[in-house]
Amino acid sequence: MFVQYNKIKRDYPDTVLFYRLGDFYEMFDDDAVEVGRLLNLTMTSRVGHPMCGVPYHAAAAYISRLLKFGKKIAVCEQVSMPVQGKGLAERKVVEVITPGTAVDEEYLDENSNNYLAAFCGSRDTGFGFAYIDVTTGEFRGTFFPEAQVEERFKKEMGRVMPAELLIQNSLAMEESFVQDVISLYPAMVVNNYPDWSFEYHSAEKKLLEQFGTVSLKAFGIASPGPVVPAAGVLVDYLVSTTKHKIPHVDGIKIYGEDEYAAIDDSTRKNLELITNLRDGTSAYTLYETLNSTKTSMGARLLRTSIVHPLKDKSELEKRLDKVEVLSLGKNYPVLQEIRKELSVILDIQRLASRCAMDKAHGKDLTALRQSLEGVINLQKLVFSLDGKWEIFTEKELETLAEISLMIKNGIKDEPSILLTEGSLIREGWSEDLDRLHKIKENSRQVLEEYLNTEKTNSGINNLKIRYNKIIGYFLEVSKGNLGNVPPHFIRRQSLVNGDRFTTDRLIQLETEINSASEKIVELEKELFLEIRGKVKAVVPLLLHVAREVASVDVFQSFANQAVINNWHRPVLTDDRVIHIRAGRHPTVEAHLPKGEFIPNDLDMNPGDCTFAMITGPNMAGKSTYLRQCALIILMAQIGSFVPCDSASISIVDRIFCRVGASDNLARGESTFLMEMNETANILRNATKDSFVIMDEVGRGTSTQDGLSLAWAISEYLLEVVKANTLFATHYHELAALENPKLKKFCLSVLEKDGSVVFLKKVVSGAASSSYGIHVAKLAGIPPAVIKRATEVMNSLDVCREVHPEGSISKTISREQSATELFSPGELVLDSILSQDIENTTPLKALELLAGWKKQLTQ
Repeated sequence: MFVQYNKIKRDYPDTVLFYRLGDFYEMFDDDAVEVGRLLNLTMTSRVGHPMCGVPYHAAAAYISRLLKFGKKIAVCEQVSMPVQGKGLAERKVVEVITPGTAVDEEYLDENSNNYLAAFCGSRDTGFGFAYIDVTTGEFRGTFFPEAQVEERFKKEMGRVMPAELLIQNSLAMEESFVQDVISLYPAMVVNNYPDWSFEYHSAEKKLLEQFGTVSLKAFGIASPGPVVPAAGVLVDYLVSTTKHKIPHVDGIKIYGEDEYAAIDDSTRKNLELITNLRDGTSAYTLYETLNSTKTSMGARLLRTSIVHPLKDKSELEKRLDKVEVLSLGKNYPVLQEIRKELSVILDIQRLASRCAMDKAHGKDLTALRQSLEGVINLQKLVFSLDGKWEIFTEKELETLAEISLMIKNGIKDEPSILLTEGSLIREGWSEDLDRLHKIKENSRQVLEEYLNTEKTNSGINNLKIRYNKIIGYFLEVSKGNLGNVPPHFIRRQSLVNGDRFTTDRLIQLETEINSASEKIVELEKELFLEIRGKVKAVVPLLLHVAREVASVDVFQSFANQAVINNWHRPVLTDDRVIHIRAGRHPTVEAHLPKGEFIPNDLDMNPGDCTFAMITGPNMAGKSTYLRQCALIILMAQIGSFVPCDSASISIVDRIFCRVGASDNLARGESTFLMEMNETANILRNATKDSFVIMDEVGRGTSTQDGLSLAWAISEYLLEVVKANTLFATHYHELAALENPKLKKFCLSVLEKDGSVVFLKKVVSGAASSSYGIHVAKLAGIPPAVIKRATEVMNSLDVCREVHPEGSISKTISREQSATELFSPGELVLDSILSQDIENTTPLKALELLAGWKKQLTQ
């Protein structure tokens, strides 16, 4: 056996080999040690080889866990049994499951795409990037010019976030930026492929065979380039790995940078579009706020739309028209009916893809039937809103109805997921199958009639027919009746309490019954594959249906949120104007009690203001204001209504967001270096048609350096880049910066009786203070520290007045100890205020009193 195992394992060295032995998948040697550790399985050994295993019927759960660890799994099955039970069963790998090629629903996140990507090229030819989701049939590719490759590769990886990447070996080894980007995705599986794998002509041939065409011109590929090798390698990898053809992948969409407004990795993270900065989940993100989709297809399309904001005004207007129709007050009841109908539609994309790859089981087909019934009803509802809005043609609807009816008539409501168990085909679909079922179901009656005949003829009244797996059906005669056994009884076993017999007739009946069961399984399999084959023939239509349903789901989600949250349709312009009245942060508002969020305006245009400098106290709302403006623009460019009373928004080519403090210690980048890298990216790549928000630039270094940089960056954005920019700063000295296109704003504050109230309102002018000590007080800093900080601040103010260019070291000595900075009384008071009185024991209280007395008397 180990000779066979080792031979198979040599062909799949980078996988975990699931080796089928009876009812288990076994792992040996290094695989066993690693899987045992990862999955906490019990380790055993066989002939000195470490060994662990999982039951075959529960393998999917274990495979899913291994995929999350970034492992590849080669599934090795018994494909034929040994002749006459001698020797080894023949085994071979029937599929390799990897994070980027998994198809079965147990291995997938239903609300996220599962992309496999490839990257290749050189500085001389340019670079190709392609990605595919085999579970939906989506296949895209793009070209990176040499001058843009580092920025574009990082941006596309951030948008796509593939589960697995195939990369040209020389790129991985020689281009440092590649490893820098890959390091951002530690969970992603990376496969280095030799350069010859990306040869153009062989890749072109693979694509032509896959698409069934004689040219790639129909897909926007008119001349040789690096996109073709990237795409070709993906097709080759998928087919060789899954061991299945992928007929539903019948084309590739070539896209360019100009199709979408650019959003870099930093902007996507800091605006918290898909994942939040706190724990990496979708909680408190734009995606969560916009997502009231009812299907997994809609949820995936929504995620894709958020990170691919459009620049095509006409396409955006079409999206907004759909959202407007759905959000009209008179249509609200229909909107709710649409949402109800969508909720019964399952994942048609992935169901169809499994049919195309011959992997769909009985429950997949019943799920498809249910979904198609919902699709037909959905068409009627959408058409009732607007007679011009037809999702599908009449011919398409007829085909969908035929497929749905075929599955309904042919497949049971609760079918088995295995082809070897029967219980798939509905009664009435096949006369031959019904006849076999009748034989099997009537077997008990036939056996009872035969038993009664033998009882009468033999006179053995307690004669019984029983069954076991060893000898099959037999007649059981008690010890007291053995003398009455007729001559035609054939003895099979002798027991203490009696003997077991058979007869020629009983053997004949057993053969008929067993034959019926075997024939049922064989015929059901044949009939099921025939039905699935007919579904497979319309997979292109099913994928089209899935895309349309996903679009309707996203539109209704936008409309539903617009109605609930009082969002309005934006007016899209081309004149670089941004006018937002009573704008609100969609995510922050969603998590506040209704009416509590304070709205703010934004007015920018090339003739009056392209740069808004915003000052104000900490916690006053500067960062929220910056982000809400960026999010409103982004929402408009994905076709959503926006959280404001009204908005006129010029379509932007890029959105840049430089906010927050972070570092990348693994790459040796400090917080300030990260900040400067992001700032440099903005200054080099922003255009006059971009939208830029920058928050607290320069705070990661000394005050003098930070102020100087913030000043110079502001001037460069104003005079060179000329992009619409919101620039929040704690450097009040920047208020001295003057430019005809610059306007100054601040967040208003109300001071009363020594306390401060942040009004969260943006007003004209510059702030006079950051109120940092007040914010520290709100955060719970001990009173003694607050008091001392106030004294230090007053000393600094005096120092600046007396010695404006001098050092503050003479005023506040760095050598002062804590006991000099704070009086004993202040320290004791701070300690008292911090105690949990209710949970303090008497003994602990006495200890505390003794300690406080000692502090006060020293």
